[in-house]
Amino acid sequence: MDRSSDVQTPANAKAGAASSGAPDPPWLMRRVAYAGVIAIILVIYSYPALRTTLTTKCLRLPAVSAPDLGLYLSISKIEKGQDGTLINPYYHIRVPYAVSYLKFRLGPAWFGLLNRLFEGRIWLTLFVWNLLWWFLLCLATIWLFDRFLPHSSVALVLAGVCLLVLFSIEGSGRVFAAWIHLSPAWLVSWLPYIRPFAPQLIMPFLLCYLGLLIRALSGTSLRVWGMMALLQFVAFTALPYATLMMAGTTAVAAGWYLFAGPGNSRWQVVLAFAIVCGVADIGFALHGSGGFRLSFPDQTSLIKFQPSLVHGLIGKLWFLTGVLLVAVALSRKLSPEIKWPLIGMGLTNMLFKLGDAFVAERVFLLSDHMGYFFQSTIVILFMFLASAHIPRGDQALRLTRIASLATAALCFVYGLLMAEGNYRTNLPYNLEQADLANWMGRSKVSAHDLVITQFVTTHYDDCEWIPLLSDAEVLYCRNAQLTLTPEQNGGVQRFREVLYLYFDGKDHEWLKSSTHFERYGLYGEITSFRNPEDQSARIQVLRREMRPFFDRIEHEDPEVRAFFRRFQRIWVIQNPANGSFVEERLKSYLNLKEEETVGSLLVRTAEPR
Repeated sequence: MDRSSDVQTPANAKAGAASSGAPDPPWLMRRVAYAGVIAIILVIYSYPALRTTLTTKCLRLPAVSAPDLGLYLSISKIEKGQDGTLINPYYHIRVPYAVSYLKFRLGPAWFGLLNRLFEGRIWLTLFVWNLLWWFLLCLATIWLFDRFLPHSSVALVLAGVCLLVLFSIEGSGRVFAAWIHLSPAWLVSWLPYIRPFAPQLIMPFLLCYLGLLIRALSGTSLRVWGMMALLQFVAFTALPYATLMMAGTTAVAAGWYLFAGPGNSRWQVVLAFAIVCGVADIGFALHGSGGFRLSFPDQTSLIKFQPSLVHGLIGKLWFLTGVLLVAVALSRKLSPEIKWPLIGMGLTNMLFKLGDAFVAERVFLLSDHMGYFFQSTIVILFMFLASAHIPRGDQALRLTRIASLATAALCFVYGLLMAEGNYRTNLPYNLEQADLANWMGRSKVSAHDLVITQFVTTHYDDCEWIPLLSDAEVLYCRNAQLTLTPEQNGGVQRFREVLYLYFDGKDHEWLKSSTHFERYGLYGEITSFRNPEDQSARIQVLRREMRPFFDRIEHEDPEVRAFFRRFQRIWVIQNPANGSFVEERLKSYLNLKEEETVGSLLVRTAEPR
């Protein structure tokens, strides 16, 4: 039996839908339906920020809805010195070459341009920024599904958009279990793309790249390959992990493409594409850079196979992707031009999710960052499979339409609940942030001052906001390490870290027994060493590194005093509910003056001794 007529290609998908008794609605009706769903999605995603602002009545800073927001916003305002070096926004020191977040900062750089356009009104800038990227994400998803799904009915496309943008596959299990047990645990779940920079910014590029790749495999248009090269380069400068997804997807699909038909033109096109992308990406990575290495001194090997880690890296989303990937590979109703990019996308996501088992340095956080793409990969694989296997006939299509619209409606309800949960979960921190912003709005803090804030969690910290609210320097901020070179992290950041720990009640006695250094210190300092023996050795090294700093600080070394004497005034800001700095230790270096309570915060004025 000839099954070739069942295979759907980009060229015949629309014709297939029309001939099966489901003519497309008029052009205007499709656009109205898409616009209506996009509007609902934008309202749902905007809800946490709008309601938080109504509660706090603060427009000096945007509402926090996800971790790392302060870091990205600080980078967006980063300045250059006269010699072209970048200035660390927290410590005001020169960084000799671009590292990590300073190298791949296209998103914050674009945000900085928009912020200048809005004359520094950062709340409004972020609100418009989010609306723009959520809109582009919806638009890219609609284009991909409407253009390339084997049966791209309006209802099916709308269901796909809602599943991808509103329904969190990772958090849904916890949410449903919490609902069943009437537990408030569902409040900790998030909307999939609530983070303003990663992965929200990169997803429209990835979805457009996938659609262009499907088009490229249907012909040899150099223009399409050129657009793909441009998209992957933009993605590389913003989030290199997205380029890994694009490269892996293309490699698998190109493997089929090169052997799918006769002619040398296919080889020439693919080879030229690979060379252009490789030269552009490597050139950007090496230009003005101190190198790719971000390792700690004890760790010299970049590649280190650790098979024992594989089990811990494989989770439910990994298995679900694998199941869908096998189903796509076995399906006879997807054309090769569609099937192989989908296989490439799923396979790449699964392989790179295991990256920490091959890359020794966890500072790259390869497995964590590749987890960003499971949401889109799973929804895309599912939608193409479901669309390809929809039964023909009017009755089946009506049932499909009902199921699709019901899915969209359920996603709206789910999204609203997640938006409410996001608002409630972040409200305590947003209230404290509003207190900080309102106090600093009085212009008491000058560029010659030092601000000491209290470290609470690795996700939210008041020090993140100081560069956005004033020109003062911060004593210590954990996020500062991401805008410092490895050498500066070993000296500047380590000294400030130990100084902060001393004020927080830690000393050399604590150092002898504690193993909880990474919560306060550099990312991956201990967890990048996987087996107990390596971790134990690393802890001993950290103790040897930190002990001289503790000795100098505890004995009130003149150089430590000189550090504080560079500043006119010193502000100590803390939330008493989260604990307090040790009074005697503050007084050993500072003359404490006045204090005032600002909402949830206690603000103390001091001068160097």
